Amino acid sequence: MKVMNGILEDVEFERFISGDAKAFQKAFDFYFPIIFRYALSKGTEKEDAEDISQEAFTLLFLHRDKIRTPKDLYPYLYIITKRLCISFFRKKISGAKTVKEACSEWSAISLHLEQKIDFGELNTILQQIIATLPPQQQEIYRRFRLEDEPQREIAESMGISRHTVKNHLQVATKLVRLKLQKMYLFLF
Repeated sequence: MKVMNGILEDVEFERFISGDAKAFQKAFDFYFPIIFRYALSKGTEKEDAEDISQEAFTLLFLHRDKIRTPKDLYPYLYIITKRLCISFFRKKISGAKTVKEACSEWSAISLHLEQKIDFGELNTILQQIIATLPPQQQEIYRRFRLEDEPQREIAESMGISRHTVKNHLQVATKLVRLKLQKMYLFLF
């Protein structure tokens, strides 16, 4: 009885190709430590090296009909393991990029949401302050500051002089600024 490549004889190899569990177990027991050490030597963690080795043997079993001689068994396992290691590191790198991109996207979304909330709160406070102004100052301030309407158009539509609009706007702006500053100092 001649042993080929140190593990399977011709008869055992034929049984291996046909799917015999005992022949496969013999090949597994002999080659698993070798394949595991190879996967581990490529910088993987112990658990990852075990997963890669087990996947290599799964692929060996599924594609055992592609092996022509007992001497081809180890090179086939080696190539499968090498490819699985490369694939593992590609996925790891790709996963790291995905996580980095997701973190970046989440921080941008978070910042946008925070700014939106801050703007909403500030707008509510501003509306409350404007509501404390006299009615004519309220209207002039809203139309000029919030709706960007020119002073001349405000004066014409309200039937007052441009100078009156300017005076009301200055007084309203000072009051709004003072109340916002007080609010800011109170909050911070």
